[in-house]
Amino acid sequence: MNRDHEEFWSALPEKVIHPVRVPVVEALRWIDEPLSAIEIVDVLDGFVSMWEAAHHLRALQALGVVKLVPADHDEGKRNDSFAEQFRLTRRDGTGREGHEPA
Repeated sequence: MNRDHEEFWSALPEKVIHPVRVPVVEALRWIDEPLSAIEIVDVLDGFVSMWEAAHHLRALQALGVVKLVPADHDEGKRNDSFAEQFRLTRRDGTGREGHEPA
């Protein structure tokens, strides 16, 4: 495990260490852009259900690990809890806010 990876995980609350939350967080780190529960299921190749992904994204939001990205309703995106997109609040485990897309 590289040092950045160790620092990232050591800076997160213990409640993040969970068999579903860890892959969800890793998917968000790997893709490095906002993802919905639907997209998490695709990235994890069905490892989690859509319901599990949505539930754990909300739990991670409550822990301050992810934040909801405001929806752009002009793009015709579905307005439901499975389509809501989240991004990590900390990119590197230091507590700094994640970057916004250019």
